[in-house]
Amino acid sequence: MNYNSLNNIAKTPRVSIGIVVYNGVAHIGSALRSVVNQDYKNIEIIVVDGGSSDGTLNILEEFSQYLTVKISEPDLGIYDAMNKVCSLATGDWLIFLGCDDVLLNTIDKVVMKMNSPDVVYYGDVIFGSTGAFYGGEFSKRRLLKMNICHQALFYPKSIYKSYLYDLKYKWLADYALNIKLFGLGVPFFYTNVMVSIYNDKGGSSQGDADFEKARLSLIRSAFGLMYVAIYVFDKTTEKLKIRASLFLKRLLGKNNLLRCFL
Repeated sequence: MNYNSLNNIAKTPRVSIGIVVYNGVAHIGSALRSVVNQDYKNIEIIVVDGGSSDGTLNILEEFSQYLTVKISEPDLGIYDAMNKVCSLATGDWLIFLGCDDVLLNTIDKVVMKMNSPDVVYYGDVIFGSTGAFYGGEFSKRRLLKMNICHQALFYPKSIYKSYLYDLKYKWLADYALNIKLFGLGVPFFYTNVMVSIYNDKGGSSQGDADFEKARLSLIRSAFGLMYVAIYVFDKTTEKLKIRASLFLKRLLGKNNLLRCFL
């Protein structure tokens, strides 16, 4: 790489890409390759391994020349590992990638949208199991019901160095953090860029009982009682729609004559 190339890189935002892994030998190579092959070059790769024993460390060694930081030690779970990434990262923005996710070659497109150092930028993902799209622009009301995909979020240094993930949530601590940040008035900007292929069959797909117990409290703390009422209303309406749909399906299934008139 010549001097001019290095000089140009220095003028662009530095993006930290954090990968947390534990016994992920089947997928970690693909995840790392997707990062290494980015056209955008001003990145650092931070891998925090939970003490794998399945060959993951051998794969990490193969990519060692590309890794800015690599540590392997026992941790208290995925968000403890992510908090370690936050402490090690130096980038202007930080995005997390699971060991079974793939980062699309679009970091350069996201960086083009980064006009303010204190904004959380986010885009879209593709579900790995179905190829379905997930994303779009989020409002407070939409965030009450669903989360912005972690693998499409770029947290600025002012955020990831100030707010850690709450370890009492095993799978949805990032959701709790996003609700908190929205409530604090941290600006979120939708980039309309497809960022990654997300393994939607991973741990977070199991749900998080502790998060669900705390959801109303989190909403109230961040947005106030009015949004608690909105959430309850929306959930009740959604359940009624589902029940009505099931009722109609059963009715139509039993009544061929009625089906002819609908």
